[in-house]
Amino acid sequence: MNWEKELLFPKNPLKSFFCKNCLVEMEDWEKLGLKAGLECHQQLDTGKLFCRCPSILREDKPDFIIKRKLRAVASELGEYDKAALEAFGKDKTFVYQGYKDNCCLVETDSEPPHPADKKAFETVLKVALMSKAQILDELFVMRKTVVEGSVVSGFQRTMLVALGGEIELSNKKVGVLSIALEEDAARPMERGEKEVVYRLDRLGIPLIELATAPDLKTPEEVKECAKKIGELFRRTCKAKRGLGTIRQDVNVSIAKGARVEIKGVQDLGMIDEYVRREVQRQVALVEIRAEMKKRKISAKDFEGEGIFDLSQIFAGSECKFLKGKAVFGVKLHKMSGLLGKEVQPGRRFGTELAGYVKARAGLKGILHSDELPAYDVSEREVEHVKHKCNCVMDDAFVLVQADKARAKRALATVLERCNQALEGVPEETRNALEGANTEYSRPLPGAARMYPETDLAPVTVEKEVLEDTSKRLPLTVEEREKLYAEKCLSGKHVDQMKLSNYACFFESLLEKGFGAKTAASLLLDGLTQLRREGIKNVSNEMVESLLKLERKKRISKDIFLDFLRQWNKMPGADAEQILKGMKIEKVGKGDLQDAIGKILEKNEALIEAQGMRALGALMGDAMKELRGRAEGATISRLLKEELAKKSK
Repeated sequence: MNWEKELLFPKNPLKSFFCKNCLVEMEDWEKLGLKAGLECHQQLDTGKLFCRCPSILREDKPDFIIKRKLRAVASELGEYDKAALEAFGKDKTFVYQGYKDNCCLVETDSEPPHPADKKAFETVLKVALMSKAQILDELFVMRKTVVEGSVVSGFQRTMLVALGGEIELSNKKVGVLSIALEEDAARPMERGEKEVVYRLDRLGIPLIELATAPDLKTPEEVKECAKKIGELFRRTCKAKRGLGTIRQDVNVSIAKGARVEIKGVQDLGMIDEYVRREVQRQVALVEIRAEMKKRKISAKDFEGEGIFDLSQIFAGSECKFLKGKAVFGVKLHKMSGLLGKEVQPGRRFGTELAGYVKARAGLKGILHSDELPAYDVSEREVEHVKHKCNCVMDDAFVLVQADKARAKRALATVLERCNQALEGVPEETRNALEGANTEYSRPLPGAARMYPETDLAPVTVEKEVLEDTSKRLPLTVEEREKLYAEKCLSGKHVDQMKLSNYACFFESLLEKGFGAKTAASLLLDGLTQLRREGIKNVSNEMVESLLKLERKKRISKDIFLDFLRQWNKMPGADAEQILKGMKIEKVGKGDLQDAIGKILEKNEALIEAQGMRALGALMGDAMKELRGRAEGATISRLLKEELAKKSK
């Protein structure tokens, strides 16, 4: 089969390669020439990267608000990045909300950045070493131009740390292009036509960015590779958890298409479907290009097309969003039928045009002739539009509802995008939408947006630092599973602990001789319960102090959580002060026997009536008196022994 001929001139568009659900066989990906690469961004659970503020997100009312406008600036070579210029052209005002306890002058761009956070820097070195990358001798912080508002300064700081390396999949090794450490952007809270609101609590949280080579040849390989990279990050025990803490950008191309970057894929389970649908979109755009050439459409057909005022046609329309409003349109030469062509499930080429209009002119949508009459636009109104726009049989048209200036910009964007269609697939950045479709965001950024950070000195990576870090690399998942099983952890706890942020701390507790089951239960079950209660500030030091008391038999496991609840109320206290305040004294064996004897004596009638069945009630009485002073298992054993004697 001549796949290039079939792709350009299919008998049945898309069905040559795609079934109803966008799935293809392995050999078809090869024929299409699919190439994909990943850029994975992982937030780190450390302090912020270039200041000493904590990395905490908040939802309460902000303490302060500032407003700014940002502009594109030229690089050292005098060049402007086209993505930055497009963002600057939208002329938006940016509102920044902040808090006094996790935002400082660095976030507001009122103070130079501080040296990089030590824990974040150590973590990125570990990731580089684990992926066998070549760490650079001297590291420079660079400024990356970002003027869509998410960074107050207009640039994001990023430090290239390592090059090369590999990620091992089940069937191949995938090359690593680069590993960088950079600051996260501010959180978008509200988006309006002329104003965007951001929150500064996320700005500055450290991100590790790992970019792979375009070695991934199937959607399934993309998904497996993303999982492996996520596993690599989580092994460090410094990866933040939760929605939005890890984001995957996927670069996708086919042989007759172009490189397209899909930004912000958060659902790992859907990442393969994003690749499938982007391939479907590129195939469809290649087919549209072939059809346009077949119709002898050229770039000249999109030059000099007038913008028509169609407001009078819709003055008395039944269409509510056009009636009595300013409506403008443009003719698209010989494009009839192409605007309605499906490019992704539920999205057509007309939707592609609408995405460009939304991004560049800020309009929510367009109407085009392939979908009309509809939306209460009558057939008579359609004919009037065709006549006004000088459309003949094969011509199409696009309508927008806006003032003249915005309509002119929107319709000029439509003409530009149709002109791009003559080349097939434009290189661009697209936003991931829910459900695995995508929409246009901006052009692919270029090298012109990178320039050196002048406020930070280069960082020299000392040989001794690398040697020391190499000795402290996290265990692999397989090594952890083996170790935890040897320590007799349950299968559930093995599975929970192996990629938990507690894993490294847990392993240090094992080295210090603490009981594996007790420590794992406290970390995985006990602290989870406390977090559900809103207690989130239990430190590793607090946990270790508690385990030391238990090892010295000064406290029982039964009151671990009560102890930590009390400590939460007295954050400045130490373990001894909490112990004294709770009036807990571990009872000796003789005192315990005496206490059990008194409980049995007090409940003689109950024991005589129920025998061994009285154990539950007796256990309740015993725990009220002895909780924290003796192990529950020990109390239960002694009660059973005494009840058995009395039952004979």
